[in-house]
Formats: sequence, C-alpha cells, structure tokens
Amino acid sequence: MTRPNRRSRSLRAPFVAAIVLATLARAAPAAAQACCGGGSLVSPTRLAPNEDVALGLQARARDVLGSFGSSGRYVSASTEQDLEQDLVASLRLTGRGQVGVVVPYLETRRLESGVGQWGSGLGDVALSARYDFVYASEATHWPGIALLGGVLIPTGKATGEGTNPSSTDATGTGTFNATIGLDLAKAHGPFYAALDAWLTTCFDLTVTPPGGAAMTMTTSFPLQWTFLALGGYVFDGGAALALYLDVLERGDASLDGVRQPGTVLRLTTAGVSGVLPFAEVWRLQGTVFGDVPISSFGRNEQGGIGLSAALLRLW
Repeated sequence: MTRPNRRSRSLRAPFVAAIVLATLARAAPAAAQACCGGGSLVSPTRLAPNEDVALGLQARARDVLGSFGSSGRYVSASTEQDLEQDLVASLRLTGRGQVGVVVPYLETRRLESGVGQWGSGLGDVALSARYDFVYASEATHWPGIALLGGVLIPTGKATGEGTNPSSTDATGTGTFNATIGLDLAKAHGPFYAALDAWLTTCFDLTVTPPGGAAMTMTTSFPLQWTFLALGGYVFDGGAALALYLDVLERGDASLDGVRQPGTVLRLTTAGVSGVLPFAEVWRLQGTVFGDVPISSFGRNEQGGIGLSAALLRLW
C-alpha cells in the first residue's frame, strides 16, 4: 500500500472531522433509545479516500442536567449520568463504498428518590454503509455527495426488561431501526462545511407489562428526521476543528393503533469537535457537546452535556 503524502493527509481531515461530528452528534440519549435509536447511520471510523481499514476505541460520558416536557418546557434536574465504551471498525469494499460497525457497552447511573443506582450492559450494535458519488475535494462548483445507510440491531436489553428498580441495565431500543440519508460537503482552501439529512424508520415495539402474560402492547413510531450542519477549519498538518448543530424530530407515536398526542420527540444539540492525526497511521478525535437547554428546543427528551474521545488505527 502506498504511504500517503503530506498533501493527502491534509485533504483527509475534512472528511474525518465531518464524520466525527455527525457520529457524536447522533449519539442517541437514553430517553430516545427507549423508542427509536436512529444512531446507526454513521461510523466514527469513516475512511478517507486513501484508507482501507480502521479499528479503534471510543469513550463517551454524558451528564443529564434536565428534561423537556411534552409541551417543550425545560426543567433543570440532574438525574442521570451515562458512560459508554465502543469498539469501532470500518472496511472499504469498493473505491467509493465502505461499511462500518459500532459495538457499544453502556453504564448508567440514575437518581430516584435521592438514591443513585448503577446498571450496565451491551448496547445495540450499529451497522453503517456509505457510498461517495463525488468527494468534496473533487467538486469544483458542486458539493461532494454521498449516500448513507444504517441498521440498528437490538442486541441491548430494552426498557421494560431491566432487572433493577431504576432499569439502569436497560441498554437498548428493543427493536430494529433502519436509516437512509444524504451527505453534502464542500471544501474551500482550509475551510469546509457539510449538511447531512436523514430519515429513520423504527420497527414496532411490542412489550408485555409485568404480570400481564396474556396482554401485550405494541407501540408504532412515525418517521424520524434529523438535520446536521457543521463548519470547520483545517490546520497545516491535518488537524481540524469544527462547530456543529444537530436537530432531531419525530411525530406522535401510536399505541395499539391509537395515536398518542403529546409524544413528539425533539432535541437540539450543539458542539465543537476536533481531529488530530499523528504518526501517519493514528488518529485522535473528540467532541464536547450540549443539548440546548431552552424551552421548545426539545420535547419529551433529556437534556445534558458531555464529551467523547476516540483513538483509531488506520491502514
């Protein structure tokens, strides 16, 4: 394999920073995971055009500082801390196509009546795919265009199946979901920008209430949409910094075929992300993010702040 030169390494940074932001911005909070994850679209190990394989470890911490009610009103209350460790990998299948996988392990501490309780377990495994029709560095007047896809596999324990009173060992959605999206990216000198949009469909979730062996309840979810906008700067040597804004929204769910008013989901997240390539085959990347704690910027979601870091080995 030809070793990348300095120019190719610097061109790599816009691709890497964009996908880091998209991935970390879409890390579904625990409240959303109970119904529709939608976090399987992208991988933190996105490959640049001259990379074939990436393997790495990622860690994330998030502190819940409040919650949005069904009307959108935000109320401050520190009730939960979430930790996550991921095994991540990507593989190039064709010149412009790649696939990725994220295997998460989650730990949650939740306060109830002033008492904190920990729980942990394997989360939902996320598979992703990407095909670049045009790279951002190739397009003179038009942006780079890529088709995105993903599947979330319910390998985690669903809410309602937790074994402790706080259900902190419930680590998954309990159902499959599938996502398709479009990525538009443009690089101009050291500056770059990207706009992502995608739709997620979540399969029906059927649960049996405690003590109700002969009764089940099925929840159906409408399409969930997400927009992500980001802009950044690439420094000499390939390091990059960027700001992003992510907006998620989903309509009212239905229970046993009956629409449930007031179950709309909305969450707006902003953050800053950085990428630092070193030793030619290693990459350090991280993000600091926060959900916007202003009423109407969220609905039926928790709001918090967090950070993440990942170390990747590239071939």
